[in-house]
Amino acid sequence: MSSTNSNQPPGPYEVGKHIIPPPRPSSPATAEYRLNHLMLRIKDPEKSLKFYCDCLGMQVVFIFNAGPWTIYYLGPRDVGIASLGTSKGLLELYHVPADSSTSYVSGNDYSAPGVGFGHIGFTVPDVADALDRVRRFGLEVIKPLDEAKEGQMAMPDDVVKGKYGSVAEGYQHVFKQLAFVKDPDGYWVELVPQVIKT
Repeated sequence: MSSTNSNQPPGPYEVGKHIIPPPRPSSPATAEYRLNHLMLRIKDPEKSLKFYCDCLGMQVVFIFNAGPWTIYYLGPRDVGIASLGTSKGLLELYHVPADSSTSYVSGNDYSAPGVGFGHIGFTVPDVADALDRVRRFGLEVIKPLDEAKEGQMAMPDDVVKGKYGSVAEGYQHVFKQLAFVKDPDGYWVELVPQVIKT
């Protein structure tokens, strides 16, 4: 879909100049969409928590042991677990012990392949509606609703095959409520309901 929206002016753009388009017009279809979190894989939880919490001022909102890996959800000091679905500025850290010998890269290092950056997460009022919207934009759905196959969880093969244990049932329950799509460059985008059913 090409845009005629003045908020997305076509190039070419003048070198060295900020292009500041007018604000995007409001849209009832996306009025409640917001960037919620980013996910990174980490090697050492102690070092990562010290950096993000002690150095940058975030707090641990919750920790979840999914079996083969542990999730650390971080946010601003005014965020609690009850407000995660409507919060902004969250960071999800995945510690995957099976990755101890896997190189993580930022995604900006073209000289070496590896994994590091995981996905961008958006909370949406209705994940099914958001998936329909993504499809209308011609983009790929990686993981639809109501599925929780370990092969969809972006883990190494030996983790998926159960070498390090089974994925916790509670995580599978939550995972079924989420969806993943690809952006135009192939980056994963997670669609999360504003309220997770427990």
